[in-house]
Formats: sequence, structure tokens, C-alpha cells
Amino acid sequence: MDGANVKAIVFDLDGTLYEETHHFEYYAEQVAKRLREEDQHRFWEDYRAVLSGRHPLRIGSVYDAGEDLILFLQNGIVNEAYHWDGKKLDEEEVKKIYPERVTIDLDRLFSIGDFWWVPSSIGRHYGLTNEDTYAAFLETREWMMGPDFAMNGVPGLAETLEQLKNRTVLILMTNSPEPDSEAILHKLKLADVFHHKIFQAGKPIKTASHLQTIRDRYHIQYEEVISIGDNLENDILPARRLGCRTIFIDAYGLAKQGDADVIVASMSECVPVLRRLL
Repeated sequence: MDGANVKAIVFDLDGTLYEETHHFEYYAEQVAKRLREEDQHRFWEDYRAVLSGRHPLRIGSVYDAGEDLILFLQNGIVNEAYHWDGKKLDEEEVKKIYPERVTIDLDRLFSIGDFWWVPSSIGRHYGLTNEDTYAAFLETREWMMGPDFAMNGVPGLAETLEQLKNRTVLILMTNSPEPDSEAILHKLKLADVFHHKIFQAGKPIKTASHLQTIRDRYHIQYEEVISIGDNLENDILPARRLGCRTIFIDAYGLAKQGDADVIVASMSECVPVLRRLL
């Protein structure tokens, strides 16, 4: 990427600006404790099965909480669907239930782009509401704000962003709430590097709208914007459709060639890419 033509960089937070993962287990615990006692054992069986690749729910799938089905999409079209037990629906059934493109809506349809969505989807399968799983999420974020959640930060990232902010607008766009996000940024020594921060962004539904606002606010063109994130549906595909450049943090090996301008396995691998923009 040519740094001379980059005027704004939009960063996701969770799964992008830090590489710790032990909070997912804590979140699973908060979801599980809200279930009926008789369902808690099955929750943990399913959770371990997902982690080990023995369950139809996996990173890259979509969970339909309304139909209790696990979907695989291609350009918004459902081309495969599975019951929770792994039984595959035949093509006629799929077309009957999903005759048109589906839209990820954060209420019924969840894109499993990272492990945040695994406990919540399993919880929904066993009868929890969105309010229940969000309460578990907030409890987890509160824990992440405190001293028990240790964060090391990505080597070289804070220093690189400190240099970049003198020549490029840096923007944070996260679905997480402000208080815990700010606490995490302080732990990462990134609290003061961003010119603008967008919390509870409602990605992917509102991704394009936020990018349009950024374009208008800073009087730039989409092709002068880079969107960086670990979730294809939230951070990458909406930005590409507008003409932004993209860097996909592909920790789970989901990407196909052409999904993003640059594909890396971690933010550690992304730091050298960012340094080339200086």
C-alpha cells in the first residue's frame, strides 16, 4: 500500500488491536451460568465441540436464532444449512426458508466471525434471549476493565500508531461500549492515538453509514481509507463495497484470495504493513 494515498485508517478493537483470547472462556462462563441447570452441561459439551471443530457451528458460519439453524453463505445467499445436531437440510428446504439474500442483523442472524459469537449462539440455542447474552457480555467487559485481565499489547503497535497519527487520521470503530473499550485502550497504551472513536457502532449494519460519515467529516475519498479488522462481515466486506482498502486480520484462516487487499494472521503481522505507510 502507498502511504501517500492513505488519509484515514479505521481500526476495529476486539480481535484486532490486541491478541489476548482468555476472555472468551470467561464470557462462556457468564453465559452458561444464566442457563437452566439441566442445560449447562450440554452448553459446555457444545462449546468444547465448537472449539475442537466437532460441531457444525464454527467460525465463518452464521447462526439463525429464529430457525435454530447454522448457515453458510455465499454473497448473502444461503447455500448450506444444518440443524444443531449436524443434520444437513436438503436444497429444497433451504430455498423454502431462505428464498432471497439474508442480512446479518445482530438480533436473529449472527455472523460467527470470531469467538465472541460462539457462547452467545449456544446460549440462544438453549433458550437465552439477546438481553441475557448481552448482560453476560457486559459482565465480561467489566472484568476485562479490571486488573485480573492482563494485556501485553502488540509489540511495536503503539509506537507505530503514534507516528502514523501525525500524518493520517486514525479512527476506532468498535461494537463494544465506551467505558470498557477506553479501559482496554489505556491498558494497551492506545488511549490517545485516535482522532475519533465510534463506540457501539452496530457493525455490520451501520458500517457503510459510519464510513460515509468519516468520508464527509474529513473530506476524503473512500479509496483513501483503509479499514482494518478481524471480522469479514463487520469490517472488510462493507468497506470493500464502498471502495475502501482493507487489511483483514485472519486469525482463523477464513479468507479466500481477493477478500481483502492485505491478509495477515495477526496484528503482529500487520505492524510491518502499517510501518510501510510512514
